[in-house]
Amino acid sequence: MENNHPVPYEVLLERYMQSQREIEYLEYKISSLNQELEAWQKGYEEYTDILMEHGLI
Repeated sequence: MENNHPVPYEVLLERYMQSQREIEYLEYKISSLNQELEAWQKGYEEYTDILMEHGLI
């Protein structure tokens, strides 16, 4: 089936720009989550070090 009604350039451009904004937001969220994960991992390592120092693990 042929598409005889092409989508106007402005509509395509707006969809593209919206997609770019969504991608930027998701990249920001991924970066934030990675930073939070690193902080939790560091805390976990420090916690296990303390437990090992006291012979609890």
